[in-house]
Amino acid sequence: MIAALIRRLYTNLRKMEIINPVQLSSLDSLIQRLDSCRVYILRLSLRSKLLRKIYSQGHSRLAAAFIFSTLVFLPLALLRPELLLALGPLIFGYPHLMASFRFTAFKSYGVYILATALAISLHLSKVGFLHIDQLPFGVWQVVVAAAAFIFIQVRDKKTNPLQIMACLLLSFSLIGFAWKEPLIYIGATLILHNWIAFTYWIITAKEKRRRWVAIGSSLVFLLIHVLVMNGSLDPWFPLKDGVLQFGQESQTTGWYLASWSSDPFVWYRLLVLYTFGLSMHYFVWLRAIPESLNHFEYPNNFRIILRNLRQEIGKNALIITTLVALSGTIFWLFSFSLGSAIYFEIALLHGSIELIFLVRKIIK
Repeated sequence: MIAALIRRLYTNLRKMEIINPVQLSSLDSLIQRLDSCRVYILRLSLRSKLLRKIYSQGHSRLAAAFIFSTLVFLPLALLRPELLLALGPLIFGYPHLMASFRFTAFKSYGVYILATALAISLHLSKVGFLHIDQLPFGVWQVVVAAAAFIFIQVRDKKTNPLQIMACLLLSFSLIGFAWKEPLIYIGATLILHNWIAFTYWIITAKEKRRRWVAIGSSLVFLLIHVLVMNGSLDPWFPLKDGVLQFGQESQTTGWYLASWSSDPFVWYRLLVLYTFGLSMHYFVWLRAIPESLNHFEYPNNFRIILRNLRQEIGKNALIITTLVALSGTIFWLFSFSLGSAIYFEIALLHGSIELIFLVRKIIK
């Protein structure tokens, strides 16, 4: 039955010339086909009056998207966290970085791109967390993030002494924590950095109903954290005769997240929170924040999204960074351990940038 539906959908898309490899000769033509496919799917799915009503209102569409994402990602995090850990960054890593750069420091892509390039270079020169005795994991990422913040303030001639003081105080606090407790700092940063996206979501939501959706979603996100940490969801873990069944790589990641404990259940709980939180973190940057900033009730299509990216980052930079990201993904597939290490360092840089630039949102 499912196969028949897929064949029928494919046939209809071919008849409408939505799927036509000959015409997919450029990015614009591909985006146009994706938009046509999107319209076709919406026509099929919005035959229900209830679904049409939900979709036609920005706040209700946003709430439904959050609920759907939670219902998909939470069971996967409970049962197969390694799947989210492997596929999430590969699929959503680059797009969510671009979205984060867009909303944390508007029109400062160039600085972020240089900072990310510096992050990779520093890792490959072996000054990252592979040599903790030389430099604790996270120190130079904070330094690069703080330097980017101050550079943008000076370049834009909008220097705010209070913001710079808060940036330096926050940076020294983070560096002190990383230097004193490097392993705990890794776990705390990876878990808590997912909350920064929710903070941005609440702050950037201008329309009242969408802000209430952001607040309500954050409370649900918090409730799930409480339920996982107090063991309420332990029965959903992959158990065999009371013993957790998870691979060596997942155990290692769990230990990094909760190095202060020797209990495998604590490791797994933190692993669930990290993978679920990371997936919802992607959702917030890629869907929730753009929806909350949209002045219209209807969502942007792919052409508008591409147009905005080209205007803000520039066509050449967009093409170059996309090619670099695709090359990095291919490299990651052939050298997963090194690719994962580089990704974690870039993720920490990204989290440091998000946190430091949050200063500008809070302190006017």
